Amino acid sequence: MPDAEKLILFEPWNMGEALIAAAIALQEPTRLAIACNPHWHPLIRAAAEGLTPPELLAVDLDYVSRRRTGRWNPGPLTVISTAATPVATIRGDIRDYAAARKLFPNASIRSNGWLAFTARRSTLLDLPFARGWLAVRNRYRAWAAITSTPWQLVERFYQQKLPTPPSPLVTIHIGARWRSKQYPHVAKLAELLTKTHQVQIVAAPADPLPDGIAETEVRRLIDHPLVDAFRASTHVIINGSGPMHLAAILLAIRIPSRASHPSRKGSHQQPSQSKPKPHPRGYRPHPAYMSDTVIEGWPSPEEIVDRLKLN
Repeated sequence: MPDAEKLILFEPWNMGEALIAAAIALQEPTRLAIACNPHWHPLIRAAAEGLTPPELLAVDLDYVSRRRTGRWNPGPLTVISTAATPVATIRGDIRDYAAARKLFPNASIRSNGWLAFTARRSTLLDLPFARGWLAVRNRYRAWAAITSTPWQLVERFYQQKLPTPPSPLVTIHIGARWRSKQYPHVAKLAELLTKTHQVQIVAAPADPLPDGIAETEVRRLIDHPLVDAFRASTHVIINGSGPMHLAAILLAIRIPSRASHPSRKGSHQQPSQSKPKPHPRGYRPHPAYMSDTVIEGWPSPEEIVDRLKLN
């Protein structure tokens, strides 16, 4: 049962979203708690090792997964707290607001992100963001603002200097269950990097492998083993936003390198992310963004290796 004095960050969606909320909650863990999918609880606790972890509340909603039926049905809901607990949500999704109202019936709910949510689904509403007339919001800043967390705390958190691992190690995280969100040239990239670096390739248990990568070449890691792999790395090359946000929390990315595709949008950036140029603007993703279509237009493996040498 959460303390009525705590502010609950309501983030029931994917790994990346939960980790962004966790990054803010870690700044003031005695004041902030997180309501997220219990699947991410072990990962957040592992990432917070050595720090005071925030309280984690289990919220598992049916509509957040494309594998489930009922895009508007949250599934069975059991009240988490009847206290007058403040709850915050930044997604702008009416389903999140309605679910939070049922789970915390006496809560005062703070919500923002309505414009960003609708712009992601409407080309017309996205136009001023896509043209650069309006700035795409940063989700870290959105959480900091709605929770009244000083941004200076977040900046200091990501500017910490940790010892560099004793042996140079480049970790390539394949990073997504959708092939459209995967970097398709992992095999060539690994081949080039192994000439000058120690390299390991990692993936989540359900991630499909890009062409040219055999199962025997990949470490399937989640939770604490994934955290350990990132902490041992001097560089992490990632395209999936969830592993990217995890590596940033761990400060495993001394200078971040990311194989980014133009379908990635500015709203998905974390504080220390180095952006590709030209960087896409707006909220509307590539039409095939959430699919198993292999998308063209990625930076070449040679470009990524050159960036790594510069770093």
